[in-house]
Amino acid sequence: MAFRSEILIKLDRKGRVLLPAAFRDELPADDRGAFVLYHSPNVPGIVNGNSRLGFDAMLERLRVEALGPKGSLKAALDDEAFDPAGYLSASARTIAMEPDGRFSLPVEFAQTLEVDEGVMLVGKGDKFQMWNPKRWQARRDSDRAKMATFVRGLSDRSDA
Repeated sequence: MAFRSEILIKLDRKGRVLLPAAFRDELPADDRGAFVLYHSPNVPGIVNGNSRLGFDAMLERLRVEALGPKGSLKAALDDEAFDPAGYLSASARTIAMEPDGRFSLPVEFAQTLEVDEGVMLVGKGDKFQMWNPKRWQARRDSDRAKMATFVRGLSDRSDA
C-alpha cells in the first residue's frame, strides 16, 4: 500500500467527496468499502486517512511504542492511563464509500478543513492526508525549500 500524488477534489452538490481510483486502489482488496479518517495528532487542520487494516496496525504499533509490550493491558485496566492509540481512536471515523468512491465527509472534518474550495488529497505512502488547498500550498512551498536544503546536504556529505 502506497498512497501517492496530490489531487484537488471539489465537493459535489450533495457535499460528498470523491476518493479517486488511484487512492481507492491502494486500499486492501477486501477492505475497499470503507476507510478511516482521523485528525492529525500534532498538526491542526489536517485530516489523515487510512485503510481500516492500516489504521488498526498503526494503533497497535503506537500502543507498543508508547506503552511497551504490556501497555495495552495497562491501558485496558487503568482508566487514568494515557493511551495515545485510544486518543486517536476516539475521534476516528469509519467512512463508508459508495461504489464510485464518493463519501460524505463528517461535519467535524469538513469544519477542520474549511472545505469551501474543495479538499486537497495528498498521498503520504502508508496513509493519505486531506488539507485545505491554501494551507497545503503554503506547506508544499515550505517543504520544497526544506527538500532543497536536504538535497544540498546530501551532496555535501558525499564530498567528505
